[in-house]
Amino acid sequence: LDRREGREPPARGGASPARKVVEGPVEATIQASWMPGRIVVWHGGTDAVVSDTAELRRVLDGLDVPMGAWEDHATLVLPDKRRAAALSAPIGEVLGWLVGCAGDERMGDSARWLGRLGLLAMTLVARGAMVPLLRHRHRTDAAGTFAVRWHPVLIDETTIRAFADAAPAAALVADRKMDAASATKSALVGAVDAVCVQAARLVEAPAPPPRPYTPSDLAEAYLGRLDGSTFKAPVEVGRDLVRWLDDWARPATEPLAKPLVVRLHPPDPGQAWLLQVLAHDRDNQVVPFDRAMAAHTSKKVQEKLVADLMRAERLVPELRRGGQERGEAILSEDEAWRLMSQTGAALESAGFVVEVPRAGRAPRPTLHLTAVDATPAASAAELAHVRWSVLFDDVELTAADIHALAQQAAPLVESNGRWVRIDKADLAAAAEALQGRSDQMTGGEMLRWAVGLHDSGLAGGVSIANGWAAELVSAASSVSGEPADEPSGFAASLRHYQRDALAWLQFCDSAGLGGCLALDMGLGKTPTVLAHVLATRDAGPTLVIAPPAVVGNWRSEAHKFAPGLRVLVHHGASRTSSTAIARELTKADLIVTTYGTALRDLDDLAEVAWHRVVLDEAQAIKNPASEAARGLRRLSSKYRLAMTGTPIENGLGDLWSILDYVNPGLVGERADFVAGLSRAGTGEAALRALNGILVFRRTKAEPEIASELPDRIDETDHCTMTAEQIGLYQAVLDKLVLEINPEVAGEKGRVLAAITQLKQICNHPAAFTGDDGPLGGRSGKLARLEDIIEVVFAAGEKIVVFTQYATWAVRLAEHLSTSTGTTVEAYHGGLPRTTRDRIIDDFQQRDGAAALVLSLKAGGAGLNLTAANHVVLYDRWWNPAVEDQARDRAWRLGQERTVIFHRLECPGTIDDRVEEIVAGKRHVADLVLPKSSSLDDL
Repeated sequence: LDRREGREPPARGGASPARKVVEGPVEATIQASWMPGRIVVWHGGTDAVVSDTAELRRVLDGLDVPMGAWEDHATLVLPDKRRAAALSAPIGEVLGWLVGCAGDERMGDSARWLGRLGLLAMTLVARGAMVPLLRHRHRTDAAGTFAVRWHPVLIDETTIRAFADAAPAAALVADRKMDAASATKSALVGAVDAVCVQAARLVEAPAPPPRPYTPSDLAEAYLGRLDGSTFKAPVEVGRDLVRWLDDWARPATEPLAKPLVVRLHPPDPGQAWLLQVLAHDRDNQVVPFDRAMAAHTSKKVQEKLVADLMRAERLVPELRRGGQERGEAILSEDEAWRLMSQTGAALESAGFVVEVPRAGRAPRPTLHLTAVDATPAASAAELAHVRWSVLFDDVELTAADIHALAQQAAPLVESNGRWVRIDKADLAAAAEALQGRSDQMTGGEMLRWAVGLHDSGLAGGVSIANGWAAELVSAASSVSGEPADEPSGFAASLRHYQRDALAWLQFCDSAGLGGCLALDMGLGKTPTVLAHVLATRDAGPTLVIAPPAVVGNWRSEAHKFAPGLRVLVHHGASRTSSTAIARELTKADLIVTTYGTALRDLDDLAEVAWHRVVLDEAQAIKNPASEAARGLRRLSSKYRLAMTGTPIENGLGDLWSILDYVNPGLVGERADFVAGLSRAGTGEAALRALNGILVFRRTKAEPEIASELPDRIDETDHCTMTAEQIGLYQAVLDKLVLEINPEVAGEKGRVLAAITQLKQICNHPAAFTGDDGPLGGRSGKLARLEDIIEVVFAAGEKIVVFTQYATWAVRLAEHLSTSTGTTVEAYHGGLPRTTRDRIIDDFQQRDGAAALVLSLKAGGAGLNLTAANHVVLYDRWWNPAVEDQARDRAWRLGQERTVIFHRLECPGTIDDRVEEIVAGKRHVADLVLPKSSSLDDL
């Protein structure tokens, strides 16, 4: 406490720093002194003291003091002979305040000292280190007045002496008959008694005898008045009980000089546990109890040793059963464990020195897999002999070891310098986990075990040692601590997590692995990959396959961040012919193409020995049976890299498709992969294990990344449908109910068509009917959008609006152009790439207010729209990742303003059900167990 408050603690036996004479004026503070049962306070410093009790009360009132407890006290004569007005209160009324204010600068040294002493008292009571003794208050004829007084126990003299040495002189002025040592003991007893009395008053106890005369009546009166209330009893009977209680408590209340030592010896293999009680002989050596008894000739010392041994025997009954020297016992495993985990603490509380091995909590079993003859240079496909075992902390147990332990009543093993007891259920689970395991396995299979794709059946999961997989896991764990530097020629500084990602890319290359770079949308995946391509361009060309919307972004980003890279865009009608591809590649480090172009030119591109193939927005291959997923596997490359901000869109199968593409066969079969990650209690751990090995995932939710991003405000705008919308909506529902037959197979298509119609009606009647009439005043969503745009334009800011329907995007842009008097363009997949690039450039570079309408499919991924700080999602899509991608076109690195994100919804309609589905899928993407959702359920 002294050190915590910036003071050096007093030296043992030396003068206390608190008693030094302070030179110069000292600011007035609250000082406190002890007198039996009460705390006395005054206010003063070296310059002046408060001489008026009314003024003193005003000072105390500003310190949150319980004012009702204070009474006027006689004027105090301070150590410097000045006089001070004083107040006093029972210690039980103000102890909590005194302890709580021990660190308050307005409290003087004496008050702080008493507060620390009060804290010690509370600590002793919390430990149970107190006993209720009986005290004779005064005698009246043959009767006397008695009361219970709680007394601290097991306090060594060193503690009392340290407090006494530190006692300020001011703490002793209220009762000058006591010196520092006696005042310390008196105050500690008073504080312990106050805490216990207040607690005892909260306990309901049987009513004691009103007039106890016999010893049994007196014992009942004692137990019924543990709250310190007084009672009358015959003097002689009461004094007998006082003496008996004092004798009973004396071993604990007297200063502890040379306590007995209780020592438990761990067994040698095949031997038992030996418990010994030792004592000090005449030469102060700790020896077995019988030898100490023989060494002492004083009967008083021998009686004290025997009394202490009997106390130990009451706590450890095994010491009484005989068969050994006195003070010795042979213990079973169960008895030894009870002594280590429970009884040892009780012995320490009773004042004994306890020397028993440390007991630890029951360890969780871990299935351990060791490659016996594999070398680190082995590959994922190479077979290795393996050994199966189970780890309990650092103790490795084979099947035979587990069988032997299971025969013991209380299985104990030594682990990390501690003895731990293994639960029988854990032993049974460990034995089952080792049954039927193969003694040969590939490196890839070992890796799948290491990352939790297989169920070990044990709480601690799986660990592996030796071989390719173990080296891989070990190397991956060190990557995050060693961020990579930007390569020479890179014209920017990567952020800390991008440098970590760059180090991970280098790790993947060194390990011969493909990977999934899953930085959250807007966190700079493209610059990170460009830095890696720049660093490795001498090794061969890199092919990037991306959605059409981001091809131009790759070219511009490469020019911005890696101007030394030679970039070739292979896309559009003017792209290089098939006969010239090989020749053109010699002039480029980075070739960028689209998924559609790559499939059309697949035969020609497959002839090239690519150094690396990169799939941007790799969720495009989430369906492993799709043409893109199957066709792109034909491209030959040394490394494969997938880039996506949403590795899980609809389910864990999406992640398998991506990982199986970048590392064919490594993550096993799709069904096994999904089952392994979906298993209750292990899915999140397995995904975390994948992170940093096959996946590099960082999100905007991480505090160190969130601090670098602008603020974002998410709003859901409820839009009331117009009468026209309501009529159309009800008509579609009525028709669906009348025509659909739940018993007929294939009705899902009819339901899907109806859902599309309902969503279009929520957008606008014209989106459903296709009429060419004016749009204004017919849709609640459109009215709300117009309100938002009016506010945005008034502030001179920019806004982007997303809709899933391209035709509606065109109609909406035309209407907004008319209503705002500003050209608003529609960005969708039906436009040529050059037109789309021009629209984005114009929007980003235009000064002043502007709006842009985009289709979700064409504009929801890859674009950089940081010129806008308002985003509107006009209608809802089933996939939360698509919505997040749309939002993150504006909320990303480079954005300097708060982004406001609006979702437009019509309450009580299909919009509500879409929100339920989206929320469920978002839960999956956040690494929680996936929930299936059927279209028929809508």
